[in-house]
Amino acid sequence: MVSPTPDITDIATRRQALNRFSCLRVAPTLSAEEQSDIRETLLLFNQLSEYQTLGICADDLPTAKTALETYAIALGCPPITLDLGERSGAVYLKFNTLKGAWYLDDYAEISRGVLVSYHGADPEVDLLNGTYGPFPFDLFA
Repeated sequence: MVSPTPDITDIATRRQALNRFSCLRVAPTLSAEEQSDIRETLLLFNQLSEYQTLGICADDLPTAKTALETYAIALGCPPITLDLGERSGAVYLKFNTLKGAWYLDDYAEISRGVLVSYHGADPEVDLLNGTYGPFPFDLFA
């Protein structure tokens, strides 16, 4: 459960736990408990940040789009309807929750998963500013 007023030590501990994903190329398979802990931390950071950027590296557009939709809803965005057209092969899909802006391109690298970046100007939020992941596509499914 997310504490109502997390302290700096709690945020630093949670950030360190998420940093274990930063050198991975592909999101790992996680136990139900690990998934729950990560969801809790991502949602806490979401509450403390001003906005987020999602970066999704996927084998195909349907996987990227579904991951974007489920993560965005979990992070409190209204349902997203993006007209992305059709595209074959691996893709990189980026979405800014503040502006509702998105970017889509082909992706030739091997990384797969969802990256979540938190942004905020508040000094308390500065501790959690950064990019975390890759996380599994279905973390919030």
